Amino acid sequence: MNREQNRPLKRYMPGLDGLRAMSVLAVIGYHLDLEWAKGGLLGVGMFFVLSGYLITDQIIFEYKTKNKLSILKFWMRRLRRLLPAMVCMLLLVALWLSMTDFSRLQALEGDFLSSLFYMNNWYLIFNEVSYFESFGPASPIGHLWSLSIEEQFYLVWPIVFLIGIKHVPRRGKLMLLILLLASISALAMAVMYESGMDPSRVYYGTDTRAFAILIGAALAVVWPSWKLSDRISPFARALLDINGVLGILILLILISRSNEYDDWLYQFGFLYVSFVTAAVIAVLAHPASRLGKIVACRPLTWIGKRSYSLYIWHYPVIVLSSPTVNTEGLGFTQILLQSTMSVILSALSYKYVEEPIRWGNVQAHLNLVRKRNMGKTFSG
Repeated sequence: MNREQNRPLKRYMPGLDGLRAMSVLAVIGYHLDLEWAKGGLLGVGMFFVLSGYLITDQIIFEYKTKNKLSILKFWMRRLRRLLPAMVCMLLLVALWLSMTDFSRLQALEGDFLSSLFYMNNWYLIFNEVSYFESFGPASPIGHLWSLSIEEQFYLVWPIVFLIGIKHVPRRGKLMLLILLLASISALAMAVMYESGMDPSRVYYGTDTRAFAILIGAALAVVWPSWKLSDRISPFARALLDINGVLGILILLILISRSNEYDDWLYQFGFLYVSFVTAAVIAVLAHPASRLGKIVACRPLTWIGKRSYSLYIWHYPVIVLSSPTVNTEGLGFTQILLQSTMSVILSALSYKYVEEPIRWGNVQAHLNLVRKRNMGKTFSG
């Protein structure tokens, strides 16, 4: 047996797609101002923890199996995964505004440029743009601040982590070092937050939100997905599932009962949500978890696989199809139409933009889709 055959395999974890689905549905519910999702902004923090875990898990896997990590290839994979869908959305939004409200498009020039270069969160901070209070039409791309934080992380983290893993090879010590960095970030949020004031600065900041991503990264160091075995005792399996159920219940309760102006969120709440999310990820990533199989049900995994597309498209759909002044909230019909359009656009984006470009086979993918559609036509 050769060396390639002895290498461990990276496995797909459908339970994490289920958690992605919960996160993006919470965010969409928050932007639709639904009663059950008053704390739906916590979904973004959950995404951060997931990103930290999955990306660090991938870095460790590549480094351990190949004894190296091509940072340039890593960056290119991330750009292929994230940039095409965002560019398509930005182009469509720009086209729509150029036909309906050109002055609004001109006013958003800085937002578009900063989003393209993944610096939107700092642009919003420096221009003192509030995420929570709007004195005019909301920006249809105001949600891209979070993607900027993630891309900044992807740019810096592989370099920092490789330095760390070479100088601190023991997993326990490396985890504690990452958690130390996370605690500094969380402390920055708590100290910089001023009760009664607009919390947008600490909400947008890479420095004050990095702890969520770092907590996910710390979990990946001590809980690598590709080293987990399904050969555990019935008691350990039950303990896993109980912890996972409790974690999901806590997250759902917080999403339904929190408010963006709650002081506790910025003092310790976002940090608490990050640790609870990390605990849920640990359960859902484990191959022995029965909860992971439940959360991996087909509807949730379908949404989870398209969660990035849904996040990209839902907000411009909501903003551009809602009245500028709305004191009564959205009606059921409007919510249904906005949700349907968001799903359609995200499904098209995933099928025709994200997946083909991500795997570098655009023409082959389009030919396959065309053949499948022809087959359905003839069979029908």
